[in-house]
Amino acid sequence: MKTIRYNLCTFLLLCLFSLPGRALIATDNTQISVLTCAPGNELYSLFGHTAIRIQSPENALDAVFNYGTFDFHTDHFYLKYARGLLPYQLSVTSYENFIRSYIFDNRSVWSQTLQLDLQQKQRLLDLLTNNYKPENRTYLYNFLYDNCSTRVRDIIETSCGKTIRWHMPDEHKSFWNLLDKYLVRMPWVKWGIHTILGQPGNQTATRYQYMFLPDYLLEGLESATINETLLAAPVQTLFEAEDVALTNPWYASPLFIFTLASTAIICLLQRFRSRRFLVSIAFPLFFISGVIGCLLVFLGGFTQHPMTAPNYNLIWANPLNLLVLPWLWRSQLPRGVKKYLTLYVWILTLGLPMWFFLQPSVPYASIPLLVLMIYLSRRLKQKTHSSNMK
Repeated sequence: MKTIRYNLCTFLLLCLFSLPGRALIATDNTQISVLTCAPGNELYSLFGHTAIRIQSPENALDAVFNYGTFDFHTDHFYLKYARGLLPYQLSVTSYENFIRSYIFDNRSVWSQTLQLDLQQKQRLLDLLTNNYKPENRTYLYNFLYDNCSTRVRDIIETSCGKTIRWHMPDEHKSFWNLLDKYLVRMPWVKWGIHTILGQPGNQTATRYQYMFLPDYLLEGLESATINETLLAAPVQTLFEAEDVALTNPWYASPLFIFTLASTAIICLLQRFRSRRFLVSIAFPLFFISGVIGCLLVFLGGFTQHPMTAPNYNLIWANPLNLLVLPWLWRSQLPRGVKKYLTLYVWILTLGLPMWFFLQPSVPYASIPLLVLMIYLSRRLKQKTHSSNMK
């Protein structure tokens, strides 16, 4: 996915496709290709990209239709992005500009020419032209079900009269399994995504659903057929990126960091029994877990994201933890706070075996955090004397 970039060539293409009554006429020389772009290093590009290239010598046209563009200048951009209401749109740019941007980003690009008859080519061109009309080009993006890859798949299917047969193997993978191979090189991003997204990610995806990822659409096109004829020609490499060594040392992973930090905190609190020291450790952890919990409640209950609820990370990241904060510095906790901490400990304790047997969507790197919160909650409930606050 790319943000919108304008230059003279792009402006001329925009004018071309915006002219009233302007239609692209398919000929035998018209080539329609699916472009698959390798993942990038930015968060929005971690899973790759898909676009459609149109080559029409009669129209002196070599353009790329791109369903994955958005505008950073959209009003309330971040709020709309968080709520799943950010409008994406179909844009058109020259192939030269498109490929240049991926060469600059050092991201490989592959091409698969569709083997369509004249009628199917014309129908696809008409659909693209209609989609590009100002009233049609914007759509509500959905990462799993309606994105740059699924839009390309769907428009190809429509142009072929729904006669495509997909033969890619069923790998029996969940949405998490499909995403995780792209997140190996960014373990902290992986932890964050697994924390934010909910239990629906554990659902087993169908072969057809695999193609929300550009790599799987490429794989699907390799074996897809229309009337026993291959839909696409063999894959061609348009640009092969240089290998970049990415190292993720084990000692920088969330699991190691959380385990080390939790162990160190528990050991220190066992060594130094000061109530003040205990509260100085518990306060930021209860605050952070409460804020994360508020974010999870917001994403699960007040957005259009389909994969954010239910979210079992609320077991440890509970918004009610914020209500405990004003009372922590007291030498004696109120009865209501103690009851909450007792309930919280039970929920966390039951959450540990549930993780091992039911495999909820809580990242395994968060298990040390569950253990730490159990320890802190139990210590905070203990009866203390005012002298211990010194």
